[in-house]
Amino acid sequence: MQPRKLVDSASGPDASTISHDRLNWLAFSGGPDSACLLHLLLDAGHGDSLRVVHIDHGLDGESAERARRAVRIAEDLGTACRLERIRIDVRAHPHGPESAARHARYARLCSLMHEGDHLLTAHHADDQVETLLLRLLRGSGPAGLAAMRPRRRFGPGWLTRPLLHWSRERIFGYLAQHRVDYQIDPGNQDLSLDRNYLRHRVIPVIEQRWPACRQSILQSRDWLAAAAEAVDERAQVDLQALGRNPERDCKTLELAAWLALDDARALSVIRQWCRAENLTAPPRPRLQSFRDQCRRLAGDRQPLLDWPDGQIHAHAGRIWLDPKPLPGPTPDTNWDWRKPAELACGGRLLVTGRLENIERAFGSQWRIGPPVDGEKLRTHGRRPRRTIAELLRSGGIPPWRRNAMPCLRIDGRLQAVGPDWLDVDFANWLARHFIELTWQDRPDALKPCRPPG
Repeated sequence: MQPRKLVDSASGPDASTISHDRLNWLAFSGGPDSACLLHLLLDAGHGDSLRVVHIDHGLDGESAERARRAVRIAEDLGTACRLERIRIDVRAHPHGPESAARHARYARLCSLMHEGDHLLTAHHADDQVETLLLRLLRGSGPAGLAAMRPRRRFGPGWLTRPLLHWSRERIFGYLAQHRVDYQIDPGNQDLSLDRNYLRHRVIPVIEQRWPACRQSILQSRDWLAAAAEAVDERAQVDLQALGRNPERDCKTLELAAWLALDDARALSVIRQWCRAENLTAPPRPRLQSFRDQCRRLAGDRQPLLDWPDGQIHAHAGRIWLDPKPLPGPTPDTNWDWRKPAELACGGRLLVTGRLENIERAFGSQWRIGPPVDGEKLRTHGRRPRRTIAELLRSGGIPPWRRNAMPCLRIDGRLQAVGPDWLDVDFANWLARHFIELTWQDRPDALKPCRPPG
């Protein structure tokens, strides 16, 4: 497989990264890179679809002044700049203030976007070089060493980088040629940050010995991107094969088949699965540790991998992925069954149908709450009553999700576990009145994997 060819560095912004029918949100710091991109976009006639946003992180005493200057720079170029202020608890983030600010910034920008919108950032070729070197030093795999892509899925739309083929030198030349104002963030000189240390101390030394190192690194990145694409294609095939199970409707993978793969393929499958669910994949060492536990543990032991974006469980011969936030238990509350009941675990419970035909309700006090250990329900007239745990097990809902299942009690008696398991008398009453109990916008994690029995 041949590497993809870089866009000609003499060209303008990469046109494939700019939306022509949706909004383009520009992450604007007012620095040289984003000022150059803003000028290029306005000069190319994208002003009507452009929304410029500056994020003030409030991490230092000068951030408010930099925010005001960024707004002025955008206005001088002929467009408005939206100012968003966020506050970050850097102590709560495990990877330091730079990572905390980046996560918070992207979360706020994502919240502004609508379906199909593009978020444009001004990353350039020198950023690409630094990113590749940083990831190499951190032991990244093929996907990480492919570094930044010009375009990838992001929230409801796309994150794109129109200047990824421009060098820093070309950007400064463009700014000087067109007399575009910009500001310099003093944080870019902080050598305690890995990227700055690499930029100011390491790469200049490498260039003394290998003057063409940047272009060589970018060429290697292209080869790595092609290799990562091939790994992704194989991982997608493996993901589909491991997910085949005619007895289950939920998204799980076959544990034994996953363990039979070699380590590289197995870890790629999990990363591909997380990407399909728009999740950041767990760190490789922790994923490898989870895989080792799955090999060692047997019986009722259930290995768990927990990371900020989600959880992975090994249970009942399958692997389960749960995005965060996880569904929480439903608090015990009264319910006026004529109105939707908003559920803490997600969605709403409704009584739908011919409500006008009801002469009186099935009992006077309706309450929704979490499951209670040992509580039983008779779903068929000739079958014995079964516990909630037995019912949920029959539907393939794993133990760690069961506490979130809403239970309906009428006059103190259990009548329904979700809309799937109904007391036989309650079910008959609903049928006589042409009424259904439904769960609107139900989380996938709380849907039965097998037909309720």
